[in-house]
Amino acid sequence: MPTATAWLDFERAPSAVRALLFDVDLAVRDKIHRGMRLEWLPRTADGERRLRQQMRVLDRMQAEEIVIEEGPRGTWVKRFVRGPNTGTRFVGRFEEQGNGTRLTLDAFVGPQGFAQGLGKLSPLGLEKAMKRMLGEYKRALEGYEPGRARGAVLAALAQAGREAASIGALEEARRKAVVSTLLETAWSIACVDEPPDEAERDALHAIVAALWRTTLTVAAEQRMVDAAVQAIAREGVAARCDALGARLRSLGYAELGLSLAVLVAEVSRGLDPTEIGALRRLAAAAGIGDEALTAVVRRTDLDLSGGDPLARMSSFV
Repeated sequence: MPTATAWLDFERAPSAVRALLFDVDLAVRDKIHRGMRLEWLPRTADGERRLRQQMRVLDRMQAEEIVIEEGPRGTWVKRFVRGPNTGTRFVGRFEEQGNGTRLTLDAFVGPQGFAQGLGKLSPLGLEKAMKRMLGEYKRALEGYEPGRARGAVLAALAQAGREAASIGALEEARRKAVVSTLLETAWSIACVDEPPDEAERDALHAIVAALWRTTLTVAAEQRMVDAAVQAIAREGVAARCDALGARLRSLGYAELGLSLAVLVAEVSRGLDPTEIGALRRLAAAAGIGDEALTAVVRRTDLDLSGGDPLARMSSFV
């Protein structure tokens, strides 16, 4: 029997509510849970993808590792695998209710109970915590479209747009070299850990449309992805970042190239350790120090989150 149960009705079809809860990138990127920060961890030896969850309660920070996965009969499952709540599971059930969905969460608490910063929660306290989490998901559902780059991408591009304005005045051969290197860099960062997902592709579409008032054809996009994947496989991530950083520096667009690369990395899952390492290598080759890189990451993080103060808890460490 569950320790606690909470439910909330959503004015969207079950498929949309399911997509929202299983879109873990959304929770990482948009910080939809108040006071909580999620970041991806490297895959385990067996391929499992965990997240680090950090929650601030007053002056205390609680850190643990979780897995979000699909359970029996299409349920949503959040497992706590390391930390004070190890062994706890939250299980979500989606029930169609007329034109909407009732999402019910059951909490199966581990052997140590369930704690949030200040101590163990009672069943009533746990129910209230789950109810709050459901409310955060309901607010996040407004305007939600699966597979789209979330966050205020255009706001994050505003400064990049000012920096890119000078590209149009360059001599044609140099202009093509700059644009090609900027896109090649962005695609390469998107491919350092695995091929780009839909959100990363969507962000690159936004970059091309906002900075150069054009669109990428499906064929052109795939050629860029294939080229980035092949170059990384052939040269390795470090050498590829070194080469791209040096080219950006020689062309005079190091900061713009780094800003676009950070944006593409942030917009999908936030920065995972592989992407952080690649960005540091790229920045060093481009002549940009670690402190300046950190400032770019924090600014991008804040812009994507619409200026939310919680975004100041940058994932870049």
